[in-house]
Amino acid sequence: MSEPAELRVADALDKLIHQFADPLSFYREVIQNALDAGSEEIEIYLTYEEGQEGKPGVTIIHIDDWGVGMTREIIEKRLTRLFSSSKDGDRTKIGKFGIGFVSIFATKPELVCIDTSREGEHWRVLFTEDRKFELRRLDHPVDGTKIRIYKRTTREEHASLIQRSRETIRYWCKHTRGDVRFMDEPITEPFDVAAPVRIHHEDEASSYVVGHPQGDSSFFGLYNRGLTLLEGTDEHHSGIHFKVSSDLLEHTLTRDNVIHDAGYDRVFVRVQELIRGPLAEAVFTALEEELAEERPDGATNHARYLCSAAAWHLRDDALSGRCLGSTVAKSPSGAPVTLKALRKALSSDERPLLARARTPLTDAVEADGELVLLAPDHAAIHTLFGALGGPALLPVGARYCMPLPPRDDVEASRWRPLAAATEDLIRGYGGKLSGVELGHFEDPESRIGDWVAITQRRFGDLDEIADVRELGTGFLSRKRTLVLNADHPTVNALVALSQSEPEMAAYVLSKLFFLGDKLDTTIDGVLATLALQQRDERLQPA
Repeated sequence: MSEPAELRVADALDKLIHQFADPLSFYREVIQNALDAGSEEIEIYLTYEEGQEGKPGVTIIHIDDWGVGMTREIIEKRLTRLFSSSKDGDRTKIGKFGIGFVSIFATKPELVCIDTSREGEHWRVLFTEDRKFELRRLDHPVDGTKIRIYKRTTREEHASLIQRSRETIRYWCKHTRGDVRFMDEPITEPFDVAAPVRIHHEDEASSYVVGHPQGDSSFFGLYNRGLTLLEGTDEHHSGIHFKVSSDLLEHTLTRDNVIHDAGYDRVFVRVQELIRGPLAEAVFTALEEELAEERPDGATNHARYLCSAAAWHLRDDALSGRCLGSTVAKSPSGAPVTLKALRKALSSDERPLLARARTPLTDAVEADGELVLLAPDHAAIHTLFGALGGPALLPVGARYCMPLPPRDDVEASRWRPLAAATEDLIRGYGGKLSGVELGHFEDPESRIGDWVAITQRRFGDLDEIADVRELGTGFLSRKRTLVLNADHPTVNALVALSQSEPEMAAYVLSKLFFLGDKLDTTIDGVLATLALQQRDERLQPA
């Protein structure tokens, strides 16, 4: 009955040896054991001994640590026996299953040699290709534990093994707290993520780093004492990169996943809290600082990044009071706009307006109590506004207009013939006019730049565009001022014409003003007849 039992043990050992997809994953297991043994540094290097008469040589993998070493009892009861580990139940030791060492044999070595000392005992353990071991006493002490793995390779295979070993060790051990070196090169790197805005957090059991990457990629890394347990993308929080190194995380027996237990759940609850709390606050603080830089276009790569990150949190809709009090926009005059104020304005009937730059029009709208947001055409802030939801915000010039007066008396006098003739013509038609003025419509925010004229109750007022086409003819209609567009090329041509033919210039201008609104053949005929009559009266001898 003993022989079948031996076969079953051999089968189990073989399964353990080949449990990993990559045989070089044994590096993680051996480095893990060295860290558990208290070594603060681990040196790994490969040497090569040429074969004889054209035969392959031997690659020797050296793994040296300076931990507490092993006694004979440890060697016989833990190193050479499966599933017998003092680490079980001790969360400071991550090799819980006590099987890491056997993974060395996945590389199919011809010989494995281990030299170690502890408590005055000095030992060498030799494992042969058939996985049998021999224990020999050494006559000299060993500082820690030194492992040598002998594997038959060609020179080319040796070079490839060096490269693959470097990549494997860097993947599994890049965040270990010890000093891990490969071929005299440091392997360890800071526990961090590639994200312009990120936060670090430490508690008694775990270290966290959470950040917003450039772009919308996702990444997570789970580690224990810095050793990689699992890394991946698109599994947890889209658009977030995070890493956690925690004693609460444990790998599965096959090392291809993390055990989903209470410790795992606790870690991920904390990740969620860090994203919605400190990370969100860091993003809105950085955005506030960016706005304080007074950059004119707001279209820098960093601004775009910050607005995208802020938009991520707005869509998540779980923001702290500190975030709500952050400045997320400015008015054209430079007044700060907090997230709380912006949200309130967006929920009201009078939604905010957008402006590309500060102008007299935006100053007037702000003075009238409207919220105007500075947002040049390609500014990153549009991303933020889009994330807040609701209909698209209108440009200030799509709702309001405010013509500016003539630049000087010379300009005003040059326009007088056209203004006077137009006033006479429209009054003759029956239009309720209080006068005709010259105005500049060239404000960068203006949406009336291609109009020949507008009407206002009082010239120069801030008016809604919906009201500036009004010109009544009825008895109860209020008088309005007709304001001619001094910046329109056709109107400028009519100014020149008005110097000799003011009535004809006034007729064309009036026709253009009514065009598309109330102009029809009857009105056109009335205007043409009036213009001719007024022209005849002017030309008759006194």
